[in-house]
Amino acid sequence: MSEIAARLQTGVTILSDLQQKRMETGDPNWGSGVEQQIIETELRELEQDILWDPQTLSEQLVRVRRKHRS
Repeated sequence: MSEIAARLQTGVTILSDLQQKRMETGDPNWGSGVEQQIIETELRELEQDILWDPQTLSEQLVRVRRKHRS
């Protein structure tokens, strides 16, 4: 498994555990700070991975067309 895939799988596992705890406690905000930190960290890491070696992920990237403001 690639480093990226392993890192994302770890994040998914933690987020799943947080969701389970939310259901158990009835608190929809339980662990929200940790959740936000995981998401922000992964987005930064993925951006760095892409910038470091864009060819590795180029086949998986999708161009997002955005409307420009007038």
